Formats: sequence, C-alpha cells, structure tokens
Amino acid sequence: MKLSVLGVALLAAAGAVRLDVAAQQTNSCERLASLALPGTKITSAVRVEAGTFSPPAGRRGAPEPFKELGAFCRVTTTTPAPPASDAKTEIWLPIENWNHEYQPAGGGFYGAGMGYARMREILRGGSATSASDSGMTGGLPALIQHPEQMTNIANAPFHTMIEQGNALVTAYYGTAPGFTLMDECGNGGSRDALAIVERWPGDLDVATAVGATNYGTHHGLAQMWLYWATHKDEASYIPEEKYPAIHQAALDACDMKDGVKDGVIEDPPHCKFDPGVLLCKGADSPACLTGPQVTAARRIYETPRHARTGAVLYGPMVPGSEFSWPPVAGSPRPYPYAEQFYRFFVFHDQNWDYKTFTPDFAADVDRADAPQNLPMNATDPNIAPFIDRGGKLIMMGGWNDDLGPGNNVNYYESVVRTIGAAKARTGIRLFMVPGMHHCLAGDFPSVYRVDFDLPGAAKQWKQTGKAPDDIIVMTTRKGEAAQRRRVCAYPKVSQYKGKGDIADPANFVCTTP
Repeated sequence: MKLSVLGVALLAAAGAVRLDVAAQQTNSCERLASLALPGTKITSAVRVEAGTFSPPAGRRGAPEPFKELGAFCRVTTTTPAPPASDAKTEIWLPIENWNHEYQPAGGGFYGAGMGYARMREILRGGSATSASDSGMTGGLPALIQHPEQMTNIANAPFHTMIEQGNALVTAYYGTAPGFTLMDECGNGGSRDALAIVERWPGDLDVATAVGATNYGTHHGLAQMWLYWATHKDEASYIPEEKYPAIHQAALDACDMKDGVKDGVIEDPPHCKFDPGVLLCKGADSPACLTGPQVTAARRIYETPRHARTGAVLYGPMVPGSEFSWPPVAGSPRPYPYAEQFYRFFVFHDQNWDYKTFTPDFAADVDRADAPQNLPMNATDPNIAPFIDRGGKLIMMGGWNDDLGPGNNVNYYESVVRTIGAAKARTGIRLFMVPGMHHCLAGDFPSVYRVDFDLPGAAKQWKQTGKAPDDIIVMTTRKGEAAQRRRVCAYPKVSQYKGKGDIADPANFVCTTP
C-alpha cells in the first residue's frame, strides 16, 4: 500500500509502541493512548468488554447494548479539519479472532454522526473498523450558517481516519492489515468508498460500492423529477393500485427476451415498453391508465435531463421497476433526501415548503451544481491511479432500485470512456442485478432479496488476478423458493441456452445485447 508522508509517519509512530502478544492480553489497548499520531490527539483508548457497548444516547433515548459483540479496543481521536471544525474518529480493534483486515465504515450523505451501526456489522465479522463524523457538526441546518463545513464532505477527514486506523492496527496487532477495504451500499457510504478510490488511490486495496449514491447534487434532482411526474397536477397521480397492471404490461413486453419467463426483465435498458398500451378505452379502472397517467408513467421512464441544455442529470427508472415507485412517485411528499436537498442545498432556506413549489429543471439544476455543493459528489471517472497500483473496484446495482439504478451505469461508462476499456478491465466491474432493489440482502416488497459475498469476490480478484466476469447470486422473493441466478458483468446479460433446467445457472450464458 502506497502511503502519504503522513501515513509513513503514522506507521513509524505505530512501530515505536508495537506490543508483543502477551502484552496485548493485558494493557495493550490502554497503551495506545500514548501513541503519537501527527496532527491528531488520541482522546481515549479503552477495552470494552463483550456485550457492553452502547452508542451514545440520541433522539430516541438510550439505545440497547450491542450484546453480540465480543470484547474490543475502542480508540477515539480528534483531528483538526480546516477551515472550520474538528473531526472525531473512533477505531475499534477486535481483541480476539481478528481476521487481519481493516474495514472503515462509510458515513452518511452529509457526514455528521458516528456510523455505529455499520461499525457493529463490520466488527461482528472480525475486522478492525473505524468511523468519522468528518468534522460536520450541527447537522444540515448548520450548513446554512457554516457552508465552509461542506469542504469536509469531500472526504479529507475520512482519508485521515484511514491512515490513523492503519497505524493503530499495526501498533496493536504488531502487523499491518492484510487487506484494507470498503464495502458499502447507498446512504452516502458508497459515495465515500468511491471518493476514496478517486481521491486517495493508495488508501484501499479493494472496494465495493452497491447502489451508488455518488452524484449527490443530482440524486435529489432525479428524485424530484420522479415525484413531479405524478404530482404536477391531480390528474397525473397514479394510484398504487394501478402499479400491478403497469408491471405486468412491462413483463408482457420484455420478460421473455432472455428466453425464460420468470417474472423478471433481464435487460431493462433494451426493453421497448410504452405504458400507452394501458390507455383506458372505457371507464377508469385499476387495469388501465388515463391519458395524464400515461404521460406521467412515460415521464418516470425518461432519463432526467437539464431543461435548457438537455444534459443528462441521472440514470432513469426502467421497465420492471414499477413496484419500487411508491417511495418516489406514490408518496404524498417528495422522497426525504430530495426534500432535504432542495431545502438546504438548492434554496438554503429552512422554511422551504414543497407544497408551494414548482420545480424548474434548469434553474434548480444550476443552483444544485453551485461550487459550494460539489464536494458531496464523487464522480471523477479517472480511477487509473487506483487501478495502476493494483486496486480492484466492484460495483453493483439493482435494476429495481427506486433511486435511479442507471446512475451505476452512467458512472461505470464514464470510467471506461476516460481510462479506456483495456485498463478498466483490469480494475473495475459492474454487475446490474435483475429484480434487485437497492442493497444486497435488503428486504423490499415484491422485489428480490439478493445474497452474494461481494467483498470476497473483490479480494479473490486482488489475490489471484482473475476477474469475476460473471457471478452466481442467491435470490429470494417473498413466497418463493430461493434460486441461484447468473449475473454477467455489464454490459453483458444472461441468456438462456434454450435447454436444461432454468433453475440451473449453468444453462445460461453471458451475451452482448
């Protein structure tokens, strides 16, 4: 792993207090408090006994202890985060059964708050972990008074946290981590993983990003696009009772394109489906769409674009995703991220009210893309430095995501255009999973739960040099038996060979659409 000057200094400091195994069983955790980390103050280093840790009390009062966690060493630090604040970090080190990996936990869209829930998951798996509040204090309202804090969202405090974590891991265990990795989905965490890959290519050995939310300024715009499609007037609203008819019509048009009728569209971008086939020919009913509703449905399937320039803003929703529309198009108010984004980043007004608002997908976009907001994006496609030093990145998205699954494709294609297909093949893969919603193993109504060891695939790629050009995932849908499914690296798609058990992935081959 190539380290910055600060990173080298941190590891040198770590070596000065490296401890033997016997000492680790007694006072090694507490002795980490004496470690000198350049530019950083270690505020505590204490052993936390098994099952006793509880996160600090929040809005809902005191949380329950993380009873399933084994004992760990908890180190807290404070680091200046110019120009406005200090960043607080926690590093957790398993006392027993460390798997020789260090896995930082991603943060939220706007930093702030410690990612205790994600740290809990990671520590439970045996990895050392860390999290940072990125120096974001006071939440979103504070950004109106202190917009300079936005610079911290660009992940410099997060990068510093990773260097601190590597130093503390080395000091505590007497050896550097075998793998430093990030494995994140949505909610800003996937943005953090991609930001580190883009901006600090020496920090991670491998990274996985599921449901990429790396285009923060356009994320909220795309959600408002979907909301306004069905809320610009009363006639445009599509009741949820009509979604099954739209979904079935999409399946009728494209389900068999892969040679199998299984209730899933394998290749949604190449599905030619017009909801106009559902136009009511008589009385309105759940089985048809009125004229304004047809227009609204077509709008949902459109690629969001800048109203003046025509520039693509975000990836579109796709045929087959209809049961994922309710949060963005069926709710009486905009998706929570969109509402917050408009209030604090487009209009900078805590009193902004969506009920007295008409979106303008030219002026709103220009305001959203103001320079002070851009730190929340991680869209730089030049990840050649990460790949050149052997880094591996695997992205995954679900075609039934309610947050514009095409964003995953847009970013991946921008990487390929920028660094070239040959270099991209040595370091990045994208898997778009038919029927999947947002995150792996997430439970969402009427769409697939998907299970697959994505970081394991990335680590194996790093160790063996053999790229995963197709994977076998386990899919489960409510009321149905679990099934194995072949998923091909984008842009290829899985196609039935024409004979054999359709439940056997061996009877499918990856083809170019």
